[in-house]
Amino acid sequence: MKKNGIYEDQNTDETTVIEEAFEGTGDIIESEEFDDTLGEETEESANDYLEVSSENSGGDQDFEDLETPFEGNESGITEGSQTEEGTLEKVSGYDYSVLEEQESEEEDEENLLDAYYAEFGDPTAAMLMRSESGKKMMQEVVIGKDDRKQIKGTTKYPWRAICSLRIKAKDGTNWIGTGFLIGPRTVITAGHVVYMHKHGGWAKSIEVIPGRNGSKKPYGSCKSSHFHSVKGWTKSKKRSHDYGAIILPKNCKYGNKVGYFGYGNYGFFDLLGLKVNLSGYPGDKPAGTQWWHARKIKTVTSRTLVYNIDTAGGQSGSPVWRIKNGKRYAVGIHTNGYSLGNSATRITKPVFKNLKNWKNKYK
Repeated sequence: MKKNGIYEDQNTDETTVIEEAFEGTGDIIESEEFDDTLGEETEESANDYLEVSSENSGGDQDFEDLETPFEGNESGITEGSQTEEGTLEKVSGYDYSVLEEQESEEEDEENLLDAYYAEFGDPTAAMLMRSESGKKMMQEVVIGKDDRKQIKGTTKYPWRAICSLRIKAKDGTNWIGTGFLIGPRTVITAGHVVYMHKHGGWAKSIEVIPGRNGSKKPYGSCKSSHFHSVKGWTKSKKRSHDYGAIILPKNCKYGNKVGYFGYGNYGFFDLLGLKVNLSGYPGDKPAGTQWWHARKIKTVTSRTLVYNIDTAGGQSGSPVWRIKNGKRYAVGIHTNGYSLGNSATRITKPVFKNLKNWKNKYK
């Protein structure tokens, strides 16, 4: 069924939850068995979720769903506490009452564009977006009043687990994006950040800067040229499969130092209307500054989440997360903006399996 221009094809009987989390506290969370209710997939659509890696330039790698405990207690992090507002972060100066209202429908870094434009914009559009008028157009995905809040305490959890990305494509062009840690060496982001069809495929390198605050890099940065995604993105360029992973070098286990996000596979009714957070590094704000916003999820499909959270170019790959029992769980990976609502790749069971495999494989 199509509603407001968006297909709603989710099986609404889906109620089971599967989730894992490590938020720098040292707790161990057991993963739960999940009964897949997304319906039977065709062989073609199932293949869309097969993992591909820049290491083997597209060689397929299948794997089993690992059911080992999610352990993160090796870091011994002392947490800088942050109070929460239900499922949301408590950010000073934000008017949470708006969430109850009815929603209406290395060159100069200031000139770098979100990796989204590398995939979905033609050369003329990219040139336009670098102009002054184009920079204003980047705000088309700021829906209504812009009440985003800057995160200045980026050395506190969870902000320090969110990473500014500086991307060099295979053809030498430069772009920006956002990612978030889900393990010691695994940074999740949008598929179009790690694999750019129009710019040579796999990125040449990506600089990962956790907890960046303008020119300040409190934890330094690491470059990686090792990436993962899925065939649905690298082979078919499907927006519903637009996600991937950056694998950090063995000597750069940022997750053990700053902590990392959990992630969860939730049912339709758990997600619809859920208040969620989104934070990243938008290109319409001062370079390298992190900005947060929150709204309810207004549409849930079998593969995507749609919300009126304000974003701008540069935030591709940002975590969309909830707080549950004091822990942070990503429910989606932000990919793009649109006037009817910005959207994320939903963490479905197959996405959950890939995230878990990438996290467990690179500790």
